[in-house]
Amino acid sequence: MARVPDEPAVPGPATSETEYEVIGGGMIDDRFPRHEGSVGEGHGSHPQPAFRVAFPAAWTDARRSFSSWKFWIACACALVLSWALAAAVVAFGEANGWFETTIPSAIYMLTAAWLAIASAVLGAIWGFRNPAISLLAAVIAAAFRAAALAVPAAVVLVVAGANVGGPLALAGAAVVVVVLEVVLFGLIGAGSRGTVKRTVPAVVLVTLIVAFLCVGNVVATIMLIPATMGTGQASVPVNVERDDSGRVVAYECVGRLRPVEVAHTERVAWMAASNPALLFGSLAADIVPREHDLAWVLSGLQMAADGPDREVPCLGGESSDGLAPPVPVALTGTAVQIGVAALLLVPGRLRSSRRMPAKPAA
Repeated sequence: MARVPDEPAVPGPATSETEYEVIGGGMIDDRFPRHEGSVGEGHGSHPQPAFRVAFPAAWTDARRSFSSWKFWIACACALVLSWALAAAVVAFGEANGWFETTIPSAIYMLTAAWLAIASAVLGAIWGFRNPAISLLAAVIAAAFRAAALAVPAAVVLVVAGANVGGPLALAGAAVVVVVLEVVLFGLIGAGSRGTVKRTVPAVVLVTLIVAFLCVGNVVATIMLIPATMGTGQASVPVNVERDDSGRVVAYECVGRLRPVEVAHTERVAWMAASNPALLFGSLAADIVPREHDLAWVLSGLQMAADGPDREVPCLGGESSDGLAPPVPVALTGTAVQIGVAALLLVPGRLRSSRRMPAKPAA
């Protein structure tokens, strides 16, 4: 029998033009599609979209919080303390004659307002303790933590609102503010940690900022209001129309101008607009019926932000149809908080980028 020769272990050189040799030895992974301008992790030739990288990092960061009993204790304390402070304020007000009659929904509303402040404080703490991730991942992680606080808060507020007959939509406004404050104050906390090199000065910085945005801005606004008093010129309003709450909404102006005393509260109201509780109140003012006993309290900040043009008819001889539409105070407050977060995040990100080692040239 003829012996079949063994096949060679290594094939010889290719003889066909259609055959080719793979270059790179499997080091280039082309399983991921290429996305223009995206940043990847571990695939230098085919970077991934930023969100695809940030989402797992954010979930890992948030999951560390969810696995800690301290996180859930903090959320529970925020709910309990918000209700307790609201009940204490209402009891003090009734004892001192602030209310002519008992207002069952007062505790319901004030609980949501205090919860907005508690959310801001917790957001700053959580952001300060978890600063070492990208900006997008920090926002997503803060949103995860905000959801963990907002869900039980919504249940508590809905139950409370159903018992007192308050507008249940108020719970929806409270949830929106809770999520917003946890995210924005989380960025403020992370920015404070990244801007200041040492821990203790960073703690002092974030404490001062949170204290001002949650308390100090209201105190400063109240103290500065007397300085906004001045003298203006106004004519006589005619064909005056009022809304259900009795506030003047439309008028025409006739006659000569005469001096009147006005308060230009719009010059200082923007500071108080960044307060989390007042930001919630500005949203709730559009939800609570005009005839509600506390409706004037909720709309007070918007009235102050509008200034004397809408409080003093015919100021400067201007009829109501010539006035510019008012800017929602909630937008002003949110813009101030975003500005503070940006002022802290930009230098912190620049400092961290300078600490990163340069990539070797290809």
